[in-house]
Amino acid sequence: MGNVKYKIVLWLLLAMCSTTALSVNYPNLFGSDWTNAELFVREHHGEWKQEFDLFGVDSHIAEAIIFPELIRYSMWQDKLEQAAVNGLYVIKGIEGANFSVGRFQMKPSFAEEIEQAWNDSPLAQEYGFTFNLADNNEARRSRVRRLGTIQGQCRYLAIFIRIQQLRIPQLKHVSLEEQVRILATAYNRSFSASWQALCKMQYECRFHTDIIKTHRTQLYCYADIALSYYTSTLTS
Repeated sequence: MGNVKYKIVLWLLLAMCSTTALSVNYPNLFGSDWTNAELFVREHHGEWKQEFDLFGVDSHIAEAIIFPELIRYSMWQDKLEQAAVNGLYVIKGIEGANFSVGRFQMKPSFAEEIEQAWNDSPLAQEYGFTFNLADNNEARRSRVRRLGTIQGQCRYLAIFIRIQQLRIPQLKHVSLEEQVRILATAYNRSFSASWQALCKMQYECRFHTDIIKTHRTQLYCYADIALSYYTSTLTS
């Protein structure tokens, strides 16, 4: 009975959250930032899809997961963070620098988690490759090079999705829209969070587009934005 009640409550929360997401007009809210991000996806969809297809990942789901990051992306800021990662991270690891870099705003620590999870999964044997996880400059330099290209970030994203599908079997039993919400939350909040934790975190407003967060910073729900974009792709 307890399990039945949990499923009913979860269904109600998902339904309520979907209604909330669709009630906010995010394209109007973010204006040109939304439009520019949308245009960027449209221009690169073909090349990105090739990378996602290699891993059997739905390109529209993958693009929705990182769409909020495309809205927030700042090339000026990224150049500074990329320089710090290229220098300090390679020498000292994440203790030296762990900034988000690239269009998809991925941290070196995120890449390390993905690589470890991939090496430990049956996918490594299926695809015939593993990552170098050695704690040295060479391994970290290779990781930075992957993070520094859009191809590399697409592959990290695809692997992230495949790993989440393995570790969260519940994803197979929910709608594509609900998968977008959960995967977007895992991407933004916690790579290793449980299904139950992600179901709770997906409603939280912690995402912002400011370079530096202040007491005036407007906070948004990452999963809502991702779902809003995904829904728009179904009707376009």
